[in-house]
Amino acid sequence: MSRCNRGSALVVVLVLMSGLGGLALAAAAAAMTALALAGHQQMAQNAFEAAESGIVLALLQAAAMRGAGTDAGTILPDDWTARASFRTATVEAEGPGALPEGFSIGQNDGSFAARHFFITADADSGRGARARLEQGFYLVVPSP
Repeated sequence: MSRCNRGSALVVVLVLMSGLGGLALAAAAAAMTALALAGHQQMAQNAFEAAESGIVLALLQAAAMRGAGTDAGTILPDDWTARASFRTATVEAEGPGALPEGFSIGQNDGSFAARHFFITADADSGRGARARLEQGFYLVVPSP
């Protein structure tokens, strides 16, 4: 073996190991990014589900009370990483309501009226995830 060839294997191995180390670091960074994105997606889904829970609760309360109101709540309280909270507001729409001008459900005692409502549900979850859902609905109730 000549003097100029000595140590060339060491240089080749060091270059290859450096390249493999760089590839391993890039793969680790990609995996960490994918894990963070999955966590953010999970928190966004939690916020969406909390807003849907708020809509359902507001619909049930509005049907029971035949009117508007507000509510707040927390779902998934056992796991702090999955905790989500919601706030709802139910307001009655201004204007003639569900029925067009000149149409009535009845003008006598025991007649009915249609009332139009809107629910807005805002939800928050971990990592700053937020969701807002809006839902409109009508109630047909006895006329006052």
